[in-house]
Amino acid sequence: MQNIDLSKVKKGDSLLGYLFIKSQTVKTSANGSRYFNMTLTDRGFNGMNAKMWDVKPVDEDEFTEGNLVKVKAKVQEYNNNLQIIVNRMRLTNEGDDVDINDFVESAPADIQGMYNDLIDTINSFENKDLKLLVGTMIQDKRDALMYFPAAKRMHHAYKGGLLYHTWSMLRDAKALAPLYPFLDAELLYAGVMLHDLGKSVEMLSDQNGSVSDYSKEGKLLGHIITGVVAIDEYGRKLGTDPELVLQLKHMVLSHHYEPEYGSPTKPMFAEAEMLHYLDVIDARMNTMEKIQANTKPGGFSEKVWGLEGIQVYRRPDDKA
Repeated sequence: MQNIDLSKVKKGDSLLGYLFIKSQTVKTSANGSRYFNMTLTDRGFNGMNAKMWDVKPVDEDEFTEGNLVKVKAKVQEYNNNLQIIVNRMRLTNEGDDVDINDFVESAPADIQGMYNDLIDTINSFENKDLKLLVGTMIQDKRDALMYFPAAKRMHHAYKGGLLYHTWSMLRDAKALAPLYPFLDAELLYAGVMLHDLGKSVEMLSDQNGSVSDYSKEGKLLGHIITGVVAIDEYGRKLGTDPELVLQLKHMVLSHHYEPEYGSPTKPMFAEAEMLHYLDVIDARMNTMEKIQANTKPGGFSEKVWGLEGIQVYRRPDDKA
């Protein structure tokens, strides 16, 4: 097997081997020809921007996100960043001594174990309405939670990322709730488990957690609205206390805090406020961890859009 380690390539290197199409969009150049703008990743999940010029319609149908390909390419530099220029590319087949699972980044915790933790938490609820509503919604989304990412490109953008993000927030919530005894811990845990469930409708993901696009509902409504609609529909079907349904809908609706981020209202009670900050902490820590891992000790990263454009500094003594 021809192994490519993108963390070690340099300008001028020739590449021949296997890479995973993490993301791919088709763009049109100034001369009217179409090209691929891609992120290709290796077995270590290191990623690099890649271009393939003069693509044909058949290429657009064949080389989509989530595919493992064999490439012949050259490493160039553009705007002080390394970039792969793909000369030739083909899909892998049975004759290739390579396993796509080695290239698929997954949540760093056992998928089934995380799901079981959610179910165990729900089963411990004393509020019967909350137990039935949240339990039914989570169980109905079990299959999607086994592979769905939490985002297309930002935080937790890998197989099982949505479940890992939810599970991580739930751990944080269980650590913080006892410090604030006035909180309704069950309501907070329920909000955590439901807050991003709409992402399973918002995005189109394959079994490897690669998102090809946003769904029609995702583009027109977004995951917050689809999540709120789902809570309302399940609440009516299960006969859930309308006040409880209203509170859960508010928590989901307000968890992004600002209108420009998709929330038309700010949190108006403590559990909703806590949910927002739990979401922010986990998303930003996941992004920080990823960026720091790809930054040399003592150096700065490129500007990170998901962190308000800051350049992340990796401390010289950070050996992680």
